[in-house]
Amino acid sequence: MEEPDFKKIVEKIIKNLSEIKYSNGDISDVGNEIGIAIGEHLSEKGDFNSFISGLNHGISLKNGTH
Repeated sequence: MEEPDFKKIVEKIIKNLSEIKYSNGDISDVGNEIGIAIGEHLSEKGDFNSFISGLNHGISLKNGTH
């Protein structure tokens, strides 16, 4: 399977988050927008697991649990 275009994925996440039409939301809304942006690139269970692993790693770096 071909690797997804990293730059395109990042640009899509930025675009989706910068074009949110509502002014109030919560963290689940952020997750939803990221999911919409990357969903088409997660064609295998391993891709999803890799994304979740990276998300957990980033959070642990910021909250000191790493």
